[in-house]
Amino acid sequence: MKTHAAQRSSFTLTAFDRCDRCSARAVVVTVMQSGGTLLWCAHHYGLNEAALRAGSAVVVRDERPTR
Repeated sequence: MKTHAAQRSSFTLTAFDRCDRCSARAVVVTVMQSGGTLLWCAHHYGLNEAALRAGSAVVVRDERPTR
């Protein structure tokens, strides 16, 4: 079973944490209303952000660079 960053107490992402969609380095952690946790690269989070918010996902860690 894959251990996600949100299951750790500090929510710190490391270089070993990978996007669940494409295996790029994860920079966002979301927890779904159903309790599942997803890791996202910046690209795939951006593509899915509206759907995640509509599905009541909660962002517990966001390490995307500020623009």
